[in-house]
Amino acid sequence: MIKLHTCYVKDFHGKWEMGKSVAQYHILLVVTKGKILYWVNDETVFLQKGDVIFIPAGSIRGGTSIEEHQRYATHFTFAEHDAALLPILREKHYSKTTIAGFEYFKQRFLLLKHHWLMRGPYSETSCYAVLLELLGIVNYERDKWKFPAKKVDMAEDIKKYLLDHYKESVTLNDLAAYAGRTPNHLSHVFKSVTGQSPIEYLHHVRISKAKELMFDKMLPISAIAEETGFCDQAYFNRVFKKLTGCSPTAFLKGRTD
Repeated sequence: MIKLHTCYVKDFHGKWEMGKSVAQYHILLVVTKGKILYWVNDETVFLQKGDVIFIPAGSIRGGTSIEEHQRYATHFTFAEHDAALLPILREKHYSKTTIAGFEYFKQRFLLLKHHWLMRGPYSETSCYAVLLELLGIVNYERDKWKFPAKKVDMAEDIKKYLLDHYKESVTLNDLAAYAGRTPNHLSHVFKSVTGQSPIEYLHHVRISKAKELMFDKMLPISAIAEETGFCDQAYFNRVFKKLTGCSPTAFLKGRTD
């Protein structure tokens, strides 16, 4: 299983510089503000807001700031059999990617940090799931060139629509009408590009938003279910447990302990 060794958010307002050293663990880093220069195995890598870099363990890395910046990072290891899950985990060379759905990626990274700090009974599993999703997004962004531009554009358009309308009742037929395609065609294209069906993606968006509300507001679970577009609390509970491994009540309890 993938194991986190640290996960953090850092703001740098003055000059920052890190001498070159060997990375003990694999590193996933995203720049959320500003610009920095990273050095990986004698290569210079420019990073700015929205850029993500994956650095394999054993790489020689260092860096310096160009201007004040903020970055999120996690250091992790994984078992040999986990390398089969994603191509990026089998590579020995660093990978830089610009994330199209940056705000969603940032929210998920913050959730990863939350689970890492919480250290509750389900934290290890939750960290594994969220980090695997983040690495999957990085792989997806790198692999876009494999798909025709029209398919990628359609999938991105549907993702944006779902992010904008997750509070509403959304069906596959609604999405098909919006895209001007048949439901079967839309579902096939979306899943081939993203690895998820449109409704699966919608569920992930809604549960992510529900967790944000749990972090920020003291609302009843029924109100959170309604605010995130679920038709009833029982359905919300089922989807929440399926995607997180625990009930909303257990998640809230872990947050407040």
